[in-house]
Amino acid sequence: MTGREDLLLGFRLAVGGGRGSIVRLVLSAAGIGLAVAILLAGASAGTIKENRDQRVFAASVRSEPIPGADPLTYRRTTTDFRGQAISLVHLRAGGPNSPVPPGLDRLPAPGEVFLSPKLDELVASDTSGLLRPRLPGKQVGVITEGTSLNPNDLVAYVGSDTLQGQAVYGFGATPGYDNMIEQGILALLLIGLFVLLTPVFVFIGTISRLGGAARDRRLAALRLAGTSVRQLRRITAAESLVGAAAGLVVGAALFLLFRGTVANFQVFRFGLYPKDLTPSWPLVVLIVLVVPALTVVAAWFAQRHTIVEPLGVVRETTPPKRRLWWRLLPTLAGIALILPGFSVASELDRVAVIGGAALLMLGIPALLPWLLERAVSRIKGGSPSFQLAIRRLQSDSGTPSRVVAGLCVVLAGAIGLQSLLAGQAVQGGYEDRTDGRTVVYAEGPVADKAVAAARTVPGSADFQAMRSLFVTMDDALSAFAVADCPTIEASSGVTGCKDGDVFAEMPSLHKGQSVTLTDVDKKEQPWTVPVTPRPFEGRPSGIAEFQGVRVFATPSTMAGVDLAAASVTMSLRAATANPDFVELVRNSVAPLGWQANVASYNQNRITDEARMFGDARNLLLGGALFVLLLAGVSLLVLAQEQVRERRRALGALSATGVPVRVILRSLMWQNGIPLLLGIVIATATGIGIAAIGRRMFWEALYIDWAAVGVLAAAAVVMMLLVTAATLPSVRSAAKTENLRTE
Repeated sequence: MTGREDLLLGFRLAVGGGRGSIVRLVLSAAGIGLAVAILLAGASAGTIKENRDQRVFAASVRSEPIPGADPLTYRRTTTDFRGQAISLVHLRAGGPNSPVPPGLDRLPAPGEVFLSPKLDELVASDTSGLLRPRLPGKQVGVITEGTSLNPNDLVAYVGSDTLQGQAVYGFGATPGYDNMIEQGILALLLIGLFVLLTPVFVFIGTISRLGGAARDRRLAALRLAGTSVRQLRRITAAESLVGAAAGLVVGAALFLLFRGTVANFQVFRFGLYPKDLTPSWPLVVLIVLVVPALTVVAAWFAQRHTIVEPLGVVRETTPPKRRLWWRLLPTLAGIALILPGFSVASELDRVAVIGGAALLMLGIPALLPWLLERAVSRIKGGSPSFQLAIRRLQSDSGTPSRVVAGLCVVLAGAIGLQSLLAGQAVQGGYEDRTDGRTVVYAEGPVADKAVAAARTVPGSADFQAMRSLFVTMDDALSAFAVADCPTIEASSGVTGCKDGDVFAEMPSLHKGQSVTLTDVDKKEQPWTVPVTPRPFEGRPSGIAEFQGVRVFATPSTMAGVDLAAASVTMSLRAATANPDFVELVRNSVAPLGWQANVASYNQNRITDEARMFGDARNLLLGGALFVLLLAGVSLLVLAQEQVRERRRALGALSATGVPVRVILRSLMWQNGIPLLLGIVIATATGIGIAAIGRRMFWEALYIDWAAVGVLAAAAVVMMLLVTAATLPSVRSAAKTENLRTE
């Protein structure tokens, strides 16, 4: 036969070999299709970043004067509604030529507001009536869809005639990325992307080996008919290519189906437009070429220890001893790249980090077969189901180890990256600190109105208020607070406070000393210390914690000092359980507009960074769980095929009196032993990655055991579900009819 005829014969064997061939083709197409869909999504990473960068560029403000442009006063504040962040952009036109933000056809006049499409839907669906008072002004339009950073962003453009803020001359500027935290998170997310995509290729190679025993029998029949070894390789390649081609079609369909609905999903405040999920054509071509090539190579590689002769198939009974030295090379090379240290701000160092992490991940599939082979070779005894599983693993430890290797890559990478991010959040103080209090911040001109409004919130208790200034002390500015005695005692830990007292962190002030007080408008005024300050020790707590207050003064000691420009920070609690208490607080100060918000500046900053770390951790955890789902599909496909190939052996076991439940338990052991070994290896590798990479941010090692537990539990549950799903196939295969032969 010619080469073309060999390929056609392989195609016919793949699709026309009876029910078994069709089942194998469907299973292969499903498994490879899901993997291809994930690869296409990963290939869209460049487009996602490019499109998001364009939207960020379009929305970024230009502060440098532009000839002919009237300045636009711009100020962005944030409020929350039942856990959803709402961005309020306050605008005041400086003239007819003031710039217009993207998504608007004109600037909102004072008392007018434009809403994003999702915020418009939220307002319409809110039956509580608590959201509308938060949006100052009459709605006059909707922001053009597709101009927000995320499709589900809640944004409102608010017109004002008294706004004070940043002068803006245009929109469309390159944002600065000097934040080292953002750079570190970006490097970790890039590593995470590689970690999540690497197992996909392992799963493709595993699925491509489906039907190996049946394929060997067909090839033996072809050898009997006079087919050469070279022709057999072409026929094998054609059979594999059919499954790969079907998988490409299924994967493209799944990807397009998900792409059409991606705007409806918001994953941890990160959303995409359908146009963002567009893979670059070079990567699409690469996927179309690599996936079939990988399936062919995997099918050929599976036959390296198989001799197909006209009278049958001969397999090497004793597999070659696996060598350890070359399996250690990727791990050692990865450690060598990461160990010297690096700076996440350097592009070259980021490449070294990602390359080192990639080699560490590749070391897991290389080491796991050797470790599994050594582990099961020394196990003896146990229950009948356990012995059946161990004997099966001793005769073929390569197939289960390949599936578990993909799991290990996901688990190890996710554990290491989760620990790095969690450690930075804890060590850097970016964890979200909440103690049940609601904090309100108001500018000096509206401070008294804000205090009066907050005091009238129904169901509130434990009210505290503090006016903020700065004092020049020890040749430096230090935070200075004016508050009543209950607030001072709660914030500093002192006791016996009475009006007329002054408290200082250290004896830097004395009675009669003249110092300079400065407000937020940088207005200076003198103040004479009226009494000897009482000392307080320890870090301030409560509303004074994030401002680092060093001096507390009671109101009667501020005679002659103008506090009109001193901002006020308040805190209060709900007297009884009320999930909408914070919404009532926000609504109480909503009439004050941009001059009041429910949180101080520092608390906002901490919350934003805590959210940034939380989003990155949750995004990686969600991706890891999704790839674990792919591993579960691969394991299920592999388990079903193994049951089909071993139906005669299972029928013989059943005929000799072995109960089906024993066979099912043996399958559970067969899947569980490599998985448990893989979890141990993945945990150790993940901790090693965290230990090596911790210098990206800090020196102490922090392990996110919660993430370890979630990922390990998900893997175990997946194994149990896969084993349970094979029960119908096992019952069918255990029938004595399977012992018949022709």
